[in-house]
Parts: sequence; C-alpha cells; structure tokens
Amino acid sequence: NTGIFLLAILGFYWVRFGGTLNHRNKPEWDTIPSIVKEDAFLARACVDDLVALKWVRRKPLAEEMQQSDEALAEHITKIMPEEHASDWQSLKSPLLAYQRVAQGPKISKPRHVFFIVGESVPQWALDPLYAGLHVLDATKRFIANPHTMYFNHFLPAGNISRPSIVSLMTGIYDAQLELNEMEAFWYNTVPTSFAGQMKKLGYQTIYWYGGNASNGNFNHFGRAQGFDRVESATDFCGPQAPRTWVGVYDHVFLQEAAKRIKEIQEPTFHFIYTTSNHGPYKIEPEVLKFDKSIFDESIGSDIRDNEERCKALGTARYADQAVNHFIDEIREAFPDSLILYTGDHSSLYAELGNSSLVPRDYMFRELYCTPLVIHHPQLSTDWFAKAEMGTHLNIIPTVLELIAPKGFTYYSLYPSLMQTQPEYLVTPKQWMTENEVGEVMSGMAERQGEASREVREKYKPAVGTGCALASDYVSLTAWLIRHADSCLEKNEAIF
Repeated sequence: NTGIFLLAILGFYWVRFGGTLNHRNKPEWDTIPSIVKEDAFLARACVDDLVALKWVRRKPLAEEMQQSDEALAEHITKIMPEEHASDWQSLKSPLLAYQRVAQGPKISKPRHVFFIVGESVPQWALDPLYAGLHVLDATKRFIANPHTMYFNHFLPAGNISRPSIVSLMTGIYDAQLELNEMEAFWYNTVPTSFAGQMKKLGYQTIYWYGGNASNGNFNHFGRAQGFDRVESATDFCGPQAPRTWVGVYDHVFLQEAAKRIKEIQEPTFHFIYTTSNHGPYKIEPEVLKFDKSIFDESIGSDIRDNEERCKALGTARYADQAVNHFIDEIREAFPDSLILYTGDHSSLYAELGNSSLVPRDYMFRELYCTPLVIHHPQLSTDWFAKAEMGTHLNIIPTVLELIAPKGFTYYSLYPSLMQTQPEYLVTPKQWMTENEVGEVMSGMAERQGEASREVREKYKPAVGTGCALASDYVSLTAWLIRHADSCLEKNEAIF
C-alpha cells in the first residue's frame, strides 16, 4: 500500500511536469509556438486545468473588485483633482479628470526616446553600504555624468514584473489585477497610456522585449496600449540565441535591438525590457565573466565563498554591464537621445540579509525601492529640485513635460518630477513621504534613508493615510475594469 501510494504521487508529478520530476525542466510557456499563443482561445486552452485551478485557489478576487459601485466611487472621489471631485462620474472615464497641460519643452525634441526597464534592478545595490560588491558599477558611472538625474527614493508600480510593466504602459496601477490578461484591454486603451501619448507627439512606438511578448499576452496588450510594434527577442534574435527560461541573454538581445534601432530614421519611442537578471541563475560562467577579486576586502567569506550568492551577484553585474553598454552605443549613435532607466521592481538576489555585510533583517527600502535615472545632454539637475522622491507613475508626465510643446494636453495620475509632489506617493503595495517608507500589507513604516548596517526600526504610523490612499488607487483600476465597455477607448489600429 505504501509503495502504491508513493508511486501515485510520483506518477502525478511526472505527468504534471510533462514527463519529468524536475520542476525546472518542465515545459514552459515559452516553448509553446507563438502562433498558438496568438489565438485568444488556444492561448488559454494551453494552460493545464490543474494549473488554472491552482491559480484560482491561490489568488482570490481583490477586495476592491468585490465592492459595490457606490463604495468604489467613494474611494475614487478622495483622489480626484479638486475641480472634478463632484462631477468625475459624468466624464466618459474618470481618468479624463487628470488632464494636465504641458508648460513647454525643456530640451530640444529628441529623435529617439529610450525607456529602459531592467529586470530586478534594485536601489539597495546603489547604496554606499553595498559599494564593496561592485554589482552596479556601470550604472554608477552613468549616474556620475553631469547631465544625468538620479532618484534614489523611488517606488516601483508593483513588486513583481507584470504589474509593473502593465502600470508603466498604461499609467494606472495594475494592482495585480492582470489587465494584460483581460480581453477588454487587448482592443481598447486608456488616455493615460505611455505609448499612446507619445504617438500624439509624433513618435513611432516600439516595445522591445527580451523574451517572448506573447507570454502574458503582451503582444495583444501592448498594441492596444499604443505600441505600433511589439518585438520579441525570441523571434528577432533567432531560435539559436542563448536564453534563460525567461528570455534571450541581455547582451545578445540588446546588441540585436541596437542594430535594428540604428536603421530607424523616423522619431521613435522605445520601451525596452530586459530579462536576464532573474532566477534561477544558470547563465554560463564564461558569459558572466565574474571575478571575485572585484569584491572589496570588507566582503566576508560567507559571501565571497558562497557559489550561489556569487552566481546571483555575477548575473546582476552582467546585466548591468549589458544595459550600460547598450546606453553607450545609442548615445554615440543618437547623441540627442532622451534616456530613462529604472527597474521593474527590487530583488534580494544573493540573499544578503543577516550576513557579515548586512547583520540585520531587510529594510523596506531594500525590499521594494528601485532607482530612476534620466539622461539628456541638455538636462539640468536643477529642474528636479522640487521632487526628491517618486514612483513609476511619475515617469510618463516627466517625459512629456521635458519634450512636449507648451499647451499640449496629457493625462497623468501624478505630476512630473519637475513639479512639487503630493505629501504621500503611493502604490498598491507601498507608500512614501519625505520622512518614511511604508508597507501596505503590514501597515508598518520605517524612517526614510539609505541602507546602513544598523537596524531600521519599523513602527505603526499614527494615521493610516498611506494604506487608505493605496486602496483608493486600486479602486480606480477596479472601476475601469468593471466599466471597461464605457470607460476605455477603442484603439482603431487594432481593428
């Protein structure tokens, strides 16, 4: 009986993992032919029923999605601009209440605008405490340029990749509601979309993804949100291109993308998303070229001699060098380019908490914050004196205020980083003020500041403004989903 019982379990997992007992070797979404994933029905039919059931059980419907229209409206009214607090429901979309008018260009209109999102680029690796690891040295050199602006108190739109990318594309918080998987967002767009608003400025728009864009239906979703082209590295780099389970190696993907970009003559907005800095860390040592001698003497043997930690740190360093080599290449080819670089979310690669380097648990800053870097040869860091912190949703208005003509109308939930920020900047998962960083899930906060060896005490704020505002912004997204037929705009290019 015991033998039959154990064999039944082994048999289940052997079938469940597609003919293997190793979870990492099971067939993945990327192995399914793109032509299958392009079809809305077959794309969903490819998902194993047991996997689909697991997703349903694991991810219950968000609280905001279960509320009545009246309750959602109460939340939304709290975050509406004052002039529309009483009449926003009369608008076709509540997002139209966030209309803004550009003050006039700060820089000469660049032929190319590059928005680069690096997989798992965290703020902590740029803080002085971690300098001895030399993981993001290439980015540090980029930051040192006098025409580069660097924000080091910055929150991502999501704690995992897809909510961040969806939010950056749409200008609203995805809040892990998976807008990219909803067919209403495959054919319709929102007025706050990044690519859609760049098109109004005369730019061709391209989404360059280091993996297969059909994973998560970003081939459909991206085009609906304003991208003229959605390019997958798994296609344009060829079937023999070396890859992780997420996508093509960063240096191969970016080299091929740069080659194609150099052939583009018309003004273009490029949204570029890399993939290599993602576990499991299996890139070959000869590709990483990681030498432990780069570590400072302050780095202890518990890190220096730990192969798993070194693989993770080496992968992050490799990805950092690949992105910055790409930046150097496009700056040489297109000197007038506007370049923005951020991470999709933080990542605790190498797990350095409670090590000889970090003898404590992680800070919220380390758990969640990612940097933002902005570069242009005419850029003055003085323009950003009013904003010392930001979130991913500040990026779209910042780009538009830098290049849009005076009087250009656009839509954004948050002001640009050249303007005074609200007291609370919130995402669905965190909030930030000049003095604190908070976590919505626990309701706890900690004092704002760079990472240090000392323990950063967490406390319960006297008022729950951060958590309340986070719920308000999720309610806005929930309203748009519930009223998608009336709130969204048909993207005529899709039909």
